[in-house]
Amino acid sequence: MYVMGRFLQPNKLKGVILLMILFISGGVSAHTIDTLFVKGPVDDYLSNYYTWFKDAKGTLTPSAAFDSLRAHKFKSEHGHKVFNRGFTNNSYWLAVYVKNDTTIRLPLLWSFYNNYLSFDLYEATEGKLPLTFHGTQSSLLPLSEREYPVRSTSFKVVLLPQQTKLLLVKVHTVNADNIYFPTDITTVQDYLQYETHYSFLLGRFLGYFTFALVFNILLWFALKNKLHLWHAAYVLSLIGFNINEFMFDTFIFPDWFYKLWAHLPKTLFLLLPVYLGINILQIFINQKQDFKTLYRLFRVYKIVTLIALAVITINAFALPFNNIFVKYSRVVAYFLAFTGIILIGVNVVAGIVKKHYYTIIYSISTIFLLFAFLDFLLNTLEVGQLFFIPPGNIIVAFTFEILALTVIFVFRYKKEKNDSILALNETFSIRTSWAREIIKIQELERERIARDLHDDVGATLSTLKLHLSNHPEKAKSKQEIADYQRSIDLISKITNDVRAISHDLLPPDFSQDGLFNALQNRVDEINYHGKIKFQLVTEGDEEKIDKVTTAILIYRIINELITNIIKHSDASEASVQLAVLINEIQIIIEDNGIGMTNVVNKAGIGLKNIASRVEFLNGEIHIDTNKKGSTFIISIPIDLKQATIADDYAS
Repeated sequence: MYVMGRFLQPNKLKGVILLMILFISGGVSAHTIDTLFVKGPVDDYLSNYYTWFKDAKGTLTPSAAFDSLRAHKFKSEHGHKVFNRGFTNNSYWLAVYVKNDTTIRLPLLWSFYNNYLSFDLYEATEGKLPLTFHGTQSSLLPLSEREYPVRSTSFKVVLLPQQTKLLLVKVHTVNADNIYFPTDITTVQDYLQYETHYSFLLGRFLGYFTFALVFNILLWFALKNKLHLWHAAYVLSLIGFNINEFMFDTFIFPDWFYKLWAHLPKTLFLLLPVYLGINILQIFINQKQDFKTLYRLFRVYKIVTLIALAVITINAFALPFNNIFVKYSRVVAYFLAFTGIILIGVNVVAGIVKKHYYTIIYSISTIFLLFAFLDFLLNTLEVGQLFFIPPGNIIVAFTFEILALTVIFVFRYKKEKNDSILALNETFSIRTSWAREIIKIQELERERIARDLHDDVGATLSTLKLHLSNHPEKAKSKQEIADYQRSIDLISKITNDVRAISHDLLPPDFSQDGLFNALQNRVDEINYHGKIKFQLVTEGDEEKIDKVTTAILIYRIINELITNIIKHSDASEASVQLAVLINEIQIIIEDNGIGMTNVVNKAGIGLKNIASRVEFLNGEIHIDTNKKGSTFIISIPIDLKQATIADDYAS
């Protein structure tokens, strides 16, 4: 009683009554819808003014929705730029009171920025019945069939001076499984100014993507590296994703094509870049070789993803949007995209732990994109948003990734080219070293054969000739004497041939006389014993010629050509010119014989040996022949570096 008495005292009772009034007024205000007063451009979040209601079965009539609004069943959420209900089969109603707080007629646009949703707008003047059906709008409609021809789904509402209207809109999915859209109400003039600025901004990004697409296609044509072809396909998929995400496809495509394009769900544009990005990752980091376990896992994921992409594409045109099979395939695609991003992240982490060079480089380009995709999926799943960079996380991340990957690809190509050059030089050095050893072994074998011919066969033939020469001739008939002399001549010829072959087989010694003198000695010997007169002309610095390999091969080439002239040309004169120029060695050999037309088969083996030696020296040979003679022109490049190495090797 004492306590009750204290509360019933006049001063105390006034305080209790005041608290009750504040509580009641606060409770009422929680259900009161704020009116959006429009005097010009609206910069505030529309969520601070609209309320929303979930229509679980999607069957609520506009009158029933209005009654629910009047019964304070609509909910509010202040401070949100996006209306996001995540994956849902429900429909939703949004209600907002808008007042023209000016003295002029004011056209407004209520805009919804997302694809694959349908909107039914009703309006009531001064917030009172009756509700008037304004119309149905969807981004699936081509530009020419929309109430207001802009990229967003927009309704044009006209308010008279100081007029208030209740705008009630029903939202439901068409070719999507989640409800997510930014929305705003502003004047038509403000909207068009914003769209102009926004279009220029997005145009720069899309222009950059187009440049990257063309650049990678040209790189593929130039380098024939499938990495650039995959990257071009990846960039093309990004262009498709972004023009779909930012709804610029309505401006880019004609109406007939847009109606087909609109059948493709957002999940396709999300999953396809993930699939193509995985292919780029695998090639770039050589996953098949360096991450074998992950490669097998990625291969299974890629097969499942390809099947999902095919099913989604076929379903988009074969089945209705609301078909249960189509809905499940779209949801599966979302989770496959999420799984693909997780797999890429796992591979990146594994590569960093393994200190894999190319994976670390790749991670620099893709880390921002991984977070942007993760943020996109989390936002779609109504989990929350990690961050936001205008005009959009994904398009900014794509831009950074394409720029980074393009630079990385160029540097990788340059590195691989340098590595290839080093490997080629090393291979050439090994090849040259092996060639020297082979030539050395060949020359040693030639020397052995020459000595065997000279010491054994030549000596035997000389002994046989001496034995026959000492045979008494008087006991022979004339026929026997003739046969005897023929045998002596034949043995003499064989002896001379063996001596010539032995001389040809002996390796020349360039360490004392040099190539020029060796050739001069050979020509002098031929002129002394032969019928054809040879003239030798040499010029230049023979020290530029590698004595271990090149000099021997040049000697063999010239000697082979001289032998062919002696055997097959029927010439009386011939000339040999050897010039050591700045960057090449030039050999010109001419004769005045009958040409090579009738002796090709006879000289075929010799010419093949000459051609193979010239090819080994990276040279070129040109032959000009007719009935008045033949001319051989041979050009051999000089590698000063290799010549220096060869001289050091020889010393």
